[in-house]
Amino acid sequence: MITPTTINSLNANFSYFMPARLLFGVGQFDNLGVEVAKLGGAAMLVTGKQSARANGFTQRALDSLRANKVQVTLFEEAVPNPRAEIVNRGAEIAQRERCEVIIGLGGGSPMDVAKGIAVAAALGVDIWQVVDGQQAITRDALPIVLIPTTAGTGSEATPYAVISNPALRRKDALMSAQVYPKVAILDPALTVPLPPFPTASSGMDALTQAIEAYHSALASPVSDLFAVEAIRLCAKSLRAAVHSPRNLEARADMLLASMLAGVAIAQADTTLAHVIGEAVGAVYDTDHGASVTLTLPAVMEYNLPARIERYAHIAELLGENISGLSARDAACKAPAAIRDLIRDLRLPAGLAAVGVADVPDAVLQSVMPLVLRPGLTASNPRAIDEHGFDTLIRASLRPEMSYWALAGELA
Repeated sequence: MITPTTINSLNANFSYFMPARLLFGVGQFDNLGVEVAKLGGAAMLVTGKQSARANGFTQRALDSLRANKVQVTLFEEAVPNPRAEIVNRGAEIAQRERCEVIIGLGGGSPMDVAKGIAVAAALGVDIWQVVDGQQAITRDALPIVLIPTTAGTGSEATPYAVISNPALRRKDALMSAQVYPKVAILDPALTVPLPPFPTASSGMDALTQAIEAYHSALASPVSDLFAVEAIRLCAKSLRAAVHSPRNLEARADMLLASMLAGVAIAQADTTLAHVIGEAVGAVYDTDHGASVTLTLPAVMEYNLPARIERYAHIAELLGENISGLSARDAACKAPAAIRDLIRDLRLPAGLAAVGVADVPDAVLQSVMPLVLRPGLTASNPRAIDEHGFDTLIRASLRPEMSYWALAGELA
C-alpha cells in the first residue's frame, strides 16, 4: 500500500466553511414542504420540463409544498448548460410573484438556475453582471433549497453556480457563499430512474471533481477527507449504478460521493479538466459531465509529475494492483484506470465523439481564448502555458491519443 503525501499540520494553512444543512436518506424528499415552510410561505420551484415531471417528482414536490401551505410558482425552463437569459426570466417571475424561497429540483442545471435566480431576484440585476464581476452581491440571496436527482455536480454542497452566455460563447461560475443552499435534500430513490448515459456522465463528473480536489494545489487535510472517500465510493459503485440502475445501494453511494466531491471542490477548487471542459461546453454546448471526463485522463498525465504519490493513491483507490511498484509506476496506472472506467461505462471516447469538431486547429482557435483567461489555473499543481493547453486539448479529442504521447513526456 502506498501512503500519499500528507500535509504537514504545522505548516497547514486553510479555511473550512460549509453552511448548508444536508438531509440524506431514502424518503427524505417527503420532508420538502416542511423544510421550505420554515423559510417562507411563497416559493418558486425550478426544474426542467421532462424528466422531473415524467418521473412524478414535480407533482410530489408541489403536493408536499401545498400540504404545508406554501404558495408555489412553477418554473420549468431549466436546460442543460443553463443560460443567463433563463435565470433572468426566472428572477423577474420570482420578483413579480414575491417568492421568498427558491427551490432547485433536478440535476446540476436546475440547481444552478435556482441559485442564479435567488441572487438575481434579490439584487434586481442581470445575473451575467454578477457572474462577470460587474455587479457585487450587496445583499443576501433568497433562501435556496436544493434536491438533486442526479449524482454528479454536487451543486448542493458548493458555493458555485455555473451559467452560460451563448452570445459571448462563455460559461463561467458565479462563486459566492450566498449560493450555498439553506437546506439540501438528498434522496437516493430520486436517482433510480436516471438512464445509463446521464448516470455515467454525472457519476464521472463527481469522480473528476474528487480527483481534481485531491491533486489541487489548494488541497487541505479537510478537502482530502472528502475527496478520498468520494473516489472510493465512485470506484465501488459507479459501474453498478450504470449497469444495474435499480441497485439502490449503488445509487446511494453515488449520491453520497457526489455530495462529498462537491464539498471537496468547495474547499480545494477544480483544476484543468474543468477549465477545458467548461470552455468546450461554452463553445460546443456539450454535456458537462462528458466534457470534463474525457479531458481528465490527459490532464492527469500532465499533472502526474507534480503529484506522484497522490496519483499512486488514486490508482489504488480505483482498484489497480500496485503491489511491488514504485510510486511513479503506480501513479502511471491512474490515468489508465480512468480510461478503462470510461470504456466500462460505455461513454463516448474522446471529445470528438460528443459533438466537438474533429478538427484540432478549429477547436483550438475557439477554445484557447477561454482557457487562457487569467486566474483559471491557480489551483492546478503544475504551471501551464498555451503550448501545454494546445497539447492537452489535442490529446483529449480522440481516444487513441494521450498527453504523454503527444508531448514526448513520461510514457
